[in-house]
Amino acid sequence: MEDDKPSVTISEIQRNLSALGGKILVASFPVFLYAIIQLTRHGNTNDYLILLLGSILSVVGAIAYEVAILIYGAKKKKSYLATLLILIGFTPYLFGCYLVFIRGFWSVRAIINNFSFLLVIEALLSVFLGYIIVKNIYEISQVGEVIRKDIFNISDV
Repeated sequence: MEDDKPSVTISEIQRNLSALGGKILVASFPVFLYAIIQLTRHGNTNDYLILLLGSILSVVGAIAYEVAILIYGAKKKKSYLATLLILIGFTPYLFGCYLVFIRGFWSVRAIINNFSFLLVIEALLSVFLGYIIVKNIYEISQVGEVIRKDIFNISDV
């Protein structure tokens, strides 16, 4: 009875992380399309450039964060690469917060002067998509926390 911890395989961890990362990709894709459409219509506007770069970097950051979790889970070794990937993993969280607070809640102030259903729909979609990104990056970090606390035996098979 020296090892009572439940066992989990690397492939199960990869499957769970891929599902969470896929949700971030699905939530970032409409923002990416919206940013491209608005950039072609209005030219280089900082707001739409932030949306474009944020959607791309949030997907890259989520993938980098998943790789860092898998590196730490498989090798149980801390490295500078894993630390860098974890820092890049903050990008989706920051972009999700930007969508929720700046593009979502803060854009509601424009409704005071002139009401528009499109502004309301845009604000609600921004809050919803930002919430999906933040929620899933939080769940990815919880998987990393479980691996770090060594609750499970991680096997290769």
